Amino acid sequence: MATAPTGQLVNPFELQEDAGYFWLKGNLHSHTTNSDGKPSPQQRLDGYVAQGYDYLCLSDHYDITRVESVEAPDGFVLVQGAELHPDNPFGGQRHHFVCLNIHENMDSTKMPPQHVIDKVNGQGGSVWLAHPHWSSINIMRDVLPLHGLAGIEVHNTICRTYGRGESSVHWDDWMELENKLYPCLANDDAHAFDSESKDTYQSWTMVCVKERSAAAVCEALKSGASYGSTGPQIHDIQLRRVDRPGDESPLVEATVRCSEAQRIAAVHDQVGVEYREPGKTFESATFTLRANARWARFEVVGPDGAKAWSNPFDLTGIERDA
Repeated sequence: MATAPTGQLVNPFELQEDAGYFWLKGNLHSHTTNSDGKPSPQQRLDGYVAQGYDYLCLSDHYDITRVESVEAPDGFVLVQGAELHPDNPFGGQRHHFVCLNIHENMDSTKMPPQHVIDKVNGQGGSVWLAHPHWSSINIMRDVLPLHGLAGIEVHNTICRTYGRGESSVHWDDWMELENKLYPCLANDDAHAFDSESKDTYQSWTMVCVKERSAAAVCEALKSGASYGSTGPQIHDIQLRRVDRPGDESPLVEATVRCSEAQRIAAVHDQVGVEYREPGKTFESATFTLRANARWARFEVVGPDGAKAWSNPFDLTGIERDA
């Protein structure tokens, strides 16, 4: 059996509605007039409320935009945070960290990146590697020397407008180098006004929670009870071991239920597989994953090319059906 990856994540699709779980849609990366965004904090919040989001982080650069400085409707969740920027001592460009659930400001420009991570984690927060493709971050050079990061921003809307919106290769590289599973975020990184139709309401992270609170959202993110999207919905992902005559290696079969899709990619620690039905779209797919893969994550691609990203699954401990 292949070596099991560390950093085990939950399967959010096994968290059942009858046990009190439900899904929330949110954006964890946005900017206001408190840094380099054009709308005020209240305008930014009002925009996401009007678009049907359930939670938001006003992650202004360097300093915390306090949740008590804005008025949110009942049931809307505000996650307090900031985007912090320690210099990169390893040779790459300056780090961009989305830091969630923090309450004390720090001068990140005068701190090594590891000190920023340690201080955020010490506050009970979490640090996410933001848009590494846009930032020209090299995982081996700039990220492997660090420890305590929660995960990666796999898609960033404003970075997409500059041609570097998706960081899935960085995600795969990071997990393969460490043999560790990391969850993802998909965010807008909104700076513009709504009227510009540039970087708002085009990415989101779905979280599976039992309550509408910042603590519940942040715990779901860190545990992997989430998925990112620019459009498609993932309704269910189930994995099971299968044995077939003549197969020398254990195989895992995946069943994915989703909104209308043109294809699904299962990305493994090495290579991967693709499911599609030529000339047709579908909402359910069952297919076999690559033999001896240690982990897999799933990308659901809608008819318009929009994408959803599941968090990775450990394949090494899946047992045969009884």
